[in-house]
Amino acid sequence: MRNKPSEDSVSVYFILFGYANAKPAPETSNLISYKHLSGGQAYYKAFMERATQPIAVTFGSKPKMFVEAAKLLGGAPQTFGGHSAKIYALPLVPLTIILWAETEEFLASANILFDSNANNYLTTEELAGLGGLASLRLKQTVEVLK
Repeated sequence: MRNKPSEDSVSVYFILFGYANAKPAPETSNLISYKHLSGGQAYYKAFMERATQPIAVTFGSKPKMFVEAAKLLGGAPQTFGGHSAKIYALPLVPLTIILWAETEEFLASANILFDSNANNYLTTEELAGLGGLASLRLKQTVEVLK
Protein backbone atom coordinates (compact mmCIF):
# COMPACT_ATOMS: atom_id res chain seq x y z
CA MET A 1 0.00 0.00 0.00
CA ARG A 2 1.41 3.41 -1.01
CA ASN A 3 1.64 6.22 1.46
CA LYS A 4 -0.78 8.95 0.48
CA PRO A 5 0.37 12.51 1.23
CA SER A 6 -1.75 14.30 3.78
CA GLU A 7 -3.79 17.36 2.85
CA ASP A 8 -1.47 19.44 5.03
CA SER A 9 1.68 18.22 3.25
CA VAL A 10 0.12 18.99 -0.14
CA SER A 11 -0.81 22.48 1.13
CA VAL A 12 2.74 23.03 2.37
CA TYR A 13 4.13 22.01 -1.04
CA PHE A 14 1.92 24.48 -2.92
CA ILE A 15 2.55 27.27 -0.43
CA LEU A 16 6.33 26.81 -0.61
CA PHE A 17 6.24 26.53 -4.40
CA GLY A 18 4.41 29.86 -4.62
CA TYR A 19 6.70 31.45 -2.04
CA ALA A 20 9.83 30.34 -3.92
CA ASN A 21 8.60 32.17 -7.02
CA ALA A 22 7.66 35.37 -5.15
CA LYS A 23 8.69 38.88 -6.01
CA PRO A 24 10.17 40.32 -2.80
CA ALA A 25 8.52 43.42 -1.39
CA PRO A 26 9.18 45.26 1.87
CA GLU A 27 6.76 44.79 4.72
CA THR A 28 4.31 47.71 4.80
CA SER A 29 2.94 47.31 8.35
CA ASN A 30 -0.46 48.08 6.78
CA LEU A 31 -2.68 45.24 7.99
CA ILE A 32 -5.61 43.95 5.95
CA SER A 33 -8.26 41.30 6.39
CA TYR A 34 -8.34 38.20 4.21
CA LYS A 35 -11.41 39.57 2.44
CA HIS A 36 -9.34 42.56 1.27
CA LEU A 37 -6.75 40.37 -0.45
CA SER A 38 -7.09 39.97 -4.21
CA GLY A 39 -10.23 37.82 -4.62
CA GLY A 40 -10.44 37.21 -0.86
CA GLN A 41 -14.09 38.18 -0.56
CA ALA A 42 -15.18 35.05 -2.46
CA TYR A 43 -13.43 32.64 -0.05
CA TYR A 44 -13.71 34.70 3.14
CA LYS A 45 -16.33 32.54 4.88
CA ALA A 46 -14.37 29.35 4.20
CA PHE A 47 -11.16 31.05 5.39
CA MET A 48 -12.85 32.02 8.65
CA GLU A 49 -14.07 28.45 9.19
CA ARG A 50 -10.69 26.95 8.34
CA ALA A 51 -8.32 29.40 9.99
CA THR A 52 -9.89 31.69 12.57
CA GLN A 53 -12.75 29.73 14.14
CA PRO A 54 -10.42 26.94 15.34
CA ILE A 55 -8.32 29.58 17.13
CA ALA A 56 -11.40 31.04 18.81
CA VAL A 57 -12.64 27.60 19.86
CA THR A 58 -9.24 26.44 21.13
CA PHE A 59 -8.20 29.59 22.98
CA GLY A 60 -11.42 31.51 23.62
CA SER A 61 -11.64 30.39 27.24
CA LYS A 62 -7.87 30.55 27.79
CA PRO A 63 -6.53 33.63 25.99
CA LYS A 64 -3.26 33.76 27.95
CA MET A 65 -2.48 30.31 26.57
CA PHE A 66 -2.94 31.76 23.07
CA VAL A 67 -0.18 34.30 23.71
CA GLU A 68 2.09 31.55 25.09
CA ALA A 69 1.32 29.33 22.10
CA ALA A 70 2.19 32.16 19.72
CA LYS A 71 5.49 32.69 21.54
CA LEU A 72 6.35 29.01 21.04
CA LEU A 73 5.97 29.64 17.30
CA GLY A 74 8.27 32.65 17.45
CA GLY A 75 5.42 35.12 17.75
CA ALA A 76 5.50 38.48 19.45
CA PRO A 77 2.58 39.90 21.45
CA GLN A 78 0.72 42.81 19.83
CA THR A 79 -1.76 45.36 21.16
CA PHE A 80 -4.79 44.59 18.97
CA GLY A 81 -8.10 43.31 20.34
CA GLY A 82 -8.15 41.39 23.59
CA HIS A 83 -5.01 39.36 22.85
CA SER A 84 -2.91 39.33 19.72
CA ALA A 85 0.38 38.14 18.31
CA LYS A 86 2.41 38.57 15.16
CA ILE A 87 3.76 35.31 13.79
CA TYR A 88 5.99 34.97 10.76
CA ALA A 89 4.38 31.96 9.09
CA LEU A 90 7.11 32.29 6.45
CA PRO A 91 10.19 34.52 6.82
CA LEU A 92 8.63 37.37 4.81
CA VAL A 93 4.93 36.70 5.48
CA PRO A 94 3.71 37.85 8.89
CA LEU A 95 0.27 36.97 10.23
CA THR A 96 -1.25 39.11 12.95
CA ILE A 97 -3.68 36.95 14.86
CA ILE A 98 -6.23 38.61 17.12
CA LEU A 99 -8.30 36.81 19.74
CA TRP A 100 -11.28 38.15 21.65
CA ALA A 101 -11.91 35.87 24.63
CA GLU A 102 -15.36 34.56 25.40
CA THR A 103 -17.40 36.40 27.99
CA GLU A 104 -20.75 35.77 29.60
CA GLU A 105 -22.34 37.82 26.82
CA PHE A 106 -20.28 36.93 23.74
CA LEU A 107 -18.68 33.90 22.17
CA ALA A 108 -14.95 34.03 21.50
CA SER A 109 -13.84 35.23 18.08
CA ALA A 110 -10.58 35.57 16.21
CA ASN A 111 -9.20 37.15 13.08
CA ILE A 112 -6.03 36.90 11.04
CA LEU A 113 -4.67 40.01 9.38
CA PHE A 114 -2.08 40.08 6.61
CA ASP A 115 0.48 42.68 5.65
CA SER A 116 -0.82 44.46 2.56
CA ASN A 117 2.12 43.04 0.59
CA ALA A 118 1.05 39.42 1.21
CA ASN A 119 -0.14 38.86 -2.37
CA ASN A 120 3.40 39.65 -3.57
CA TYR A 121 4.47 36.37 -1.95
CA LEU A 122 1.47 34.08 -2.25
CA THR A 123 -1.83 33.85 -4.03
CA THR A 124 -4.95 34.41 -1.98
CA GLU A 125 -5.64 30.67 -2.03
CA GLU A 126 -2.12 29.94 -0.77
CA LEU A 127 -2.57 32.55 1.96
CA ALA A 128 -5.75 30.75 3.04
CA GLY A 129 -3.73 27.56 3.33
CA LEU A 130 -1.03 29.36 5.28
CA GLY A 131 -3.62 30.76 7.70
CA GLY A 132 -5.09 27.29 8.15
CA LEU A 133 -1.67 25.78 8.82
CA ALA A 134 -0.83 28.52 11.33
CA SER A 135 -4.12 27.84 13.10
CA LEU A 136 -3.33 24.12 13.20
CA ARG A 137 0.17 24.76 14.59
CA LEU A 138 -1.25 27.00 17.32
CA LYS A 139 -3.73 24.27 18.29
CA GLN A 140 -0.90 21.72 18.40
CA THR A 141 1.08 23.84 20.86
CA VAL A 142 -1.64 23.31 23.48
CA GLU A 143 -0.27 19.82 24.08
CA VAL A 144 3.20 21.24 24.64
CA LEU A 145 1.89 23.88 27.05
CA LYS A 146 -0.07 21.38 29.18
